[in-house]
Amino acid sequence: MTCQELLDLLHDYVGNELVIESRTTVEVHISGCLQCGTLVHAYTHTVRVARALPKCNPLPAAFEARLRAMIEPELKDKPAE
Repeated sequence: MTCQELLDLLHDYVGNELVIESRTTVEVHISGCLQCGTLVHAYTHTVRVARALPKCNPLPAAFEARLRAMIEPELKDKPAE
């Protein structure tokens, strides 16, 4: 498995949605690749923290409109990835 292949499977791996053979292949790669092992650990931690955050109510309409008006010019200046 390459690092790019791991990246392609990362979401499914962390979500425990891989078949056992694919999961084993990912785990073998992680055990031998420090960079990918660190990435998986950080991604897993980020998902866990994000899921633990409280759910927010929708923003008041006037506030959302002001916020969007401030952000949109910044987004237009950014090149598309």
